[in-house]
Amino acid sequence: MSLICSISNEVPEHPCVSPVSNHVYERRLIEKYIAENGTDPINNQPLSEEQLIDIKVAHPIRPKPPSATSIPGILALDLCPSDTNKILTGGADKNVVVFDKSSEQILATLKGHTKKVTSVVFHPSQELVFSASPDATIRIWSVPNASCVQVVRAHESSVTGLSLHATGDYLLSSSDDQYWAFSDIQTGRVLTKVTDETSGCSLTCAQFHPDGLIFGTGTMDSQIKIWDLKERTNVANFPGHSGPITSIAFSENGYYLATAADDSSVKLWDLRKLKNFKTLQLDNNFEVKSLIFDQSGTYLALGGTDVQIYICKQWTEILHFTEHSGLTTGVAFGHHAKFIASTGMDRSLKFYSL
Repeated sequence: MSLICSISNEVPEHPCVSPVSNHVYERRLIEKYIAENGTDPINNQPLSEEQLIDIKVAHPIRPKPPSATSIPGILALDLCPSDTNKILTGGADKNVVVFDKSSEQILATLKGHTKKVTSVVFHPSQELVFSASPDATIRIWSVPNASCVQVVRAHESSVTGLSLHATGDYLLSSSDDQYWAFSDIQTGRVLTKVTDETSGCSLTCAQFHPDGLIFGTGTMDSQIKIWDLKERTNVANFPGHSGPITSIAFSENGYYLATAADDSSVKLWDLRKLKNFKTLQLDNNFEVKSLIFDQSGTYLALGGTDVQIYICKQWTEILHFTEHSGLTTGVAFGHHAKFIASTGMDRSLKFYSL
């Protein structure tokens, strides 16, 4: 029996075992889970705190405290899929920064946008990164050369969302100009540009589904729209939020879509049934600016007023970080969800061990 917490996937400081599943947990995490659900998170069997069995270890390993690195004006965040030690940020200072977590060194500072950078994306296999800005451009950068290799001019107004296709060859973008666009990263050419004639509303975000066949967009008037890429048609709509949509995220298995809006809620949608099956109602005035699932589909992270981590299927909060002194603007999971990175309006990039 490995001393790894089945909730956090880390070595627990105060390990205990559940007799109903024989799984090991960090005591504070399982106690919180039991208080909210009364069951074991592995098999959903009834479980009480009194049943937990403490495990004595000779040299417990304490969890790492949050660490912070100051990078001015961070508004956007992404982690390199092939090496999550590499962090990509975009800032109010108009710069894109590539940062190495292990050495705590800046690898590249990419300058060229004329307004703040609000979206950034790593390429999974090439040494390229992508950025978008209210200056109405998308820029494609070579990291080794610290240079811009393409400027994509797909929009007439602020670019509000950016997502890379599963092939790694195409970019999806959304804009205040009410259009979404599909562009070739090698040539910078805009291949498709579409608007919803029935809406007449600015787009606030865009995200590809993992299969690359469909994608989602959010709007200023609280609508989530699902699009068929090949047919360029709107194939489903998810109403229910109030206020502008701030973030959307697909789970890696493609079954779920998480959405957030300026209504202090996160909604979970089953894409197989095209319906909302869970709503996480947050505290009044709680703002959500970023949503992301980890690669395994075990966790959902949200960043905004603070950072919260939920365990999927049960959809219950298991971790809560309040280290940012300002609004959290981005969250991302490290490899195997061993850590979380977050960026904030307090001009800091923070890491948390899970």
